[in-house]
Amino acid sequence: MKDIIKKTKVIMKKYQEEFPEIKVDEDYFPFKLTEELGECVQTYLMLTNRGRQKAKSKEEIRKLFEHELADVFGFLLLFADSQNVDLEKAIDEKWFSHLEK
Repeated sequence: MKDIIKKTKVIMKKYQEEFPEIKVDEDYFPFKLTEELGECVQTYLMLTNRGRQKAKSKEEIRKLFEHELADVFGFLLLFADSQNVDLEKAIDEKWFSHLEK
């Protein structure tokens, strides 16, 4: 997990260098995460025939869906990191603690 977070931060740094006009402040990550989740849901609706197909094949839509899920995950990691949340620890405490019962 730490390696993935490190890589997402490198990509975000490159993004900020490429687009310095974009203000990445305290609210950026939750807003961006929300945007990416919306795009993910949109492609899911396309994938499940509940949204316009936009002249794309099912294979193309599936790939878009996978990429949008990756965006959601990446921005979730960046959001957690920006708030000093150790997601691995939080998942262990919140989710995996139920495995011990």
